[in-house]
Amino acid sequence: MNGRWANLSLAVLVPLSLLSGVGLFLVGDGPVVLVAVLHGGLGLGLLAMVPWKRVVVRRGLRRSRPGRDLSILLTWVVLVALFTGGVHVVGLTAADLPVTTMQLHVAAGVAATLLTVVHAWQRPVRVRRTDWSRRALLRGGAVAAAAAGLGVTATATGAALDRAGDRRSTGSFRAAEVPVTQWFLDAVPTIDPVTWRLTVDTPAGERRLSLADLGGGDEVQAVLDCTGGWWTSQVWGGTRLARLLPEVAPGTTVVVTSATGYARRLPLADDLLLATTMAGAPLSAGHGAPVRLVVPGRRGYHWVKWVERVEVVEGPWWAQPPLPLR
Repeated sequence: MNGRWANLSLAVLVPLSLLSGVGLFLVGDGPVVLVAVLHGGLGLGLLAMVPWKRVVVRRGLRRSRPGRDLSILLTWVVLVALFTGGVHVVGLTAADLPVTTMQLHVAAGVAATLLTVVHAWQRPVRVRRTDWSRRALLRGGAVAAAAAGLGVTATATGAALDRAGDRRSTGSFRAAEVPVTQWFLDAVPTIDPVTWRLTVDTPAGERRLSLADLGGGDEVQAVLDCTGGWWTSQVWGGTRLARLLPEVAPGTTVVVTSATGYARRLPLADDLLLATTMAGAPLSAGHGAPVRLVVPGRRGYHWVKWVERVEVVEGPWWAQPPLPLR
């Protein structure tokens, strides 16, 4: 394997690492472990490229070329992404700090991908016939095997260090107290529960419901697994959304919208609950009062807070950006 192969491999590994990380955000249940192993393997596979990339780096540092500073910055950003991912795996989440290790890991991963694209554009790699020699392919296979082994090792290490059942396969750790978080630019609104109304829009028409109309008495014990790196299991009380939509089929798609404009499209079959209480106590404003959505089995960004509108729509639930854009 030569320098060109190393550069080409890095140009592939870094974006794929980001995509697999996004996959962990999308998967709340099911094949989470497989996605976690893939993400760890792709990310740590960058370390397996060090022997070949080191030659390229040494040569680049000896001469001044356009994009040299960008290359150095990319190196440091990748190291930050690897370091923060590693410390999160061993349980150092920095949950009490303004920025957690998971947030730093995500930010560094996104930045590394963008810098990799710019770097590849500035210094395009031209693949030659000799790069596909038997020796190069064997080395490439060895790197892939090493990356897979590192991914399995990272996942197994995280599981071995979790002796109290505090860690989920998504990489999130149990929160001692439920943090108040929201998606990016969202902010906690001021809502008067007395005047608050829920608008329910179906093909049969539109109606408005008060909190008193949501006294269904339903309870669901569900895990809220936040992409910020924490999770909590609570008993949520309220009214199943299906109770409010008796005229529609269980496979119906609904759009649930917050008072802030935040919205997610979901299948009614997800056993959606409009929650007004958590652990037997009324929701606080930061946790979504007066009403928030509970979506068992899905990551926290689907759990819309401060719900004010439910609309029955046509088309599949996945006909939306995989992650919220605001």
